[in-house]
Amino acid sequence: MADRIDLKKQGKLKSNITRFRQDKRLAVTGALYSLALIGMLACVVFGIFRYREDLRPENLTRLVSYAKAAGSLTDPFTEYRFEAGLDTAYRPFGMGLAVSSGDTYSFVSGLGDSSYSIQLRYNDPALCVSDKYVLIYDRDGKSFCVANSYAEYLRGSLSSPILTASMNRAGAFALVTDEEGCRSAVTVYDSRQRLQCKWLTAQYYVMFASVSPDSRYFAALCLGQNDMALVTRVLYFEIGQEEASWTADLGEKQVYSMTHDKSGGLVILCDDGVYRYDRQGALTASYPFSLPVRLFAAGEGGEVLVAFETADRSSRTTQALVLGDGLEALWSGSLAGVPRALDCRGGTAALLMNDRLETIRYDGDTVSVRTLPLTGARDVAVNDSGDPILIYSDRAQRVPADSEEQP
Repeated sequence: MADRIDLKKQGKLKSNITRFRQDKRLAVTGALYSLALIGMLACVVFGIFRYREDLRPENLTRLVSYAKAAGSLTDPFTEYRFEAGLDTAYRPFGMGLAVSSGDTYSFVSGLGDSSYSIQLRYNDPALCVSDKYVLIYDRDGKSFCVANSYAEYLRGSLSSPILTASMNRAGAFALVTDEEGCRSAVTVYDSRQRLQCKWLTAQYYVMFASVSPDSRYFAALCLGQNDMALVTRVLYFEIGQEEASWTADLGEKQVYSMTHDKSGGLVILCDDGVYRYDRQGALTASYPFSLPVRLFAAGEGGEVLVAFETADRSSRTTQALVLGDGLEALWSGSLAGVPRALDCRGGTAALLMNDRLETIRYDGDTVSVRTLPLTGARDVAVNDSGDPILIYSDRAQRVPADSEEQP
């Protein structure tokens, strides 16, 4: 029959059909989309866990206002006018400036009118900053506060007057008090503003205390007496332990500053040189001075800027020195004139002279020096980006890195 189907021939025809692979593009796209959603969800969960203390209605409202302002104004802090007749404490913080004067703490940024302020009735305010927080305390008073650019986290009071304080980059801080019933005390809080320990001593007067970068240790710089002579000693504690892990005797040296380096060791600036101790208490490096110290600044991580003044019959000259955390000389040079103020941060050292500003960039393998003529400034501070901030009697003004004209 003509219409009979030849099965053998049909089988041969089927075997000649080219079979195409299944289109899996939609499945792959769906899988990538699912992974993206999972990643976004993980970021949201991490953000909530990491910043759960910040998730308050007033903070979220302020963050929204910052985001709106940032669309058109993204420059960092440029200028701030001080309140007339008030003593002002100031420290660079983030992209702005933390300011405390009178009965107010303020954060001033480059985001137009978006600044944050709280009322603090401190007679003599002082500031310490970390990467995330600002510690404001009342020198010779008993009150302190932890805030940042948009919120207040802790407002506390101690039983004795606060002499000095410090804060590490993580936000852990130590308060030194003139304790009644003994000589001194060091009170340590962690980066979440929780009380960790309080160490009291009837043997020493504590001049300064510093918390290690990992917030597990603190060091106390103490002044004691030995055979009618005043001697300086460093005590290094693990937080929560009553006995010091190690001590270092500095003798009758005059000590200007003590900071932790990045590894948890100590960099101590004295009148006769700089000394570096590791976290086990071994003296690993030193840099002696042959001239008397006039001014100094110790940056986060162990960097030190020192200025020495020399004079002859015709002129006065400043010898400046920048040391790294390993006490290697990153830069040294001679500058005409006498420095009024100096600071170092963000890989930049700034020396304010009577008629100019000298800046030394030492971040990296190359070192560059820049001179900016100016008059009228009374102080200088350096922010995280390495830009100097000049302090006048009525204002603070940032000097951009590419500035060539007088502010």
